[in-house]
Amino acid sequence: MGYTGLFVMLAIIFLIVISNRHLFWWIKATIAAYYSVISYVFVTTKNQIDKQYENILPVPDAYWDKNSGWVNTMVGYYFWPLAVILLFIYYKWYRSVQSRTAKGWIVVSFIPATAIFLIITFFFGFGYGYRP
Repeated sequence: MGYTGLFVMLAIIFLIVISNRHLFWWIKATIAAYYSVISYVFVTTKNQIDKQYENILPVPDAYWDKNSGWVNTMVGYYFWPLAVILLFIYYKWYRSVQSRTAKGWIVVSFIPATAIFLIITFFFGFGYGYRP
């Protein structure tokens, strides 16, 4: 199975974190290390699950249960911290501007950002952990 979606998602997370001026360098490094480690764990464990049930047709329910459970666990490890990071960034961004108009645009921009966050969360869980 390909992990292109995972790597694109990680690239977006790293761009958001590294380019943010409200985070100290050591926090950026910690976030990058965290996402690198959980990505390694996710990929290696998912590959082990896939290898364990390789060439077994039809694919047993045990595979789907194990795979879906693993992906659901990892959704929490990927997206709860990301939600906290994004909320912190929006809070700092909101507090850093003085004009009411700018604050209003920040609040308005939060709506599509939340929608994109939820869509990426759904596609991650669906793409890697779907159970027919």
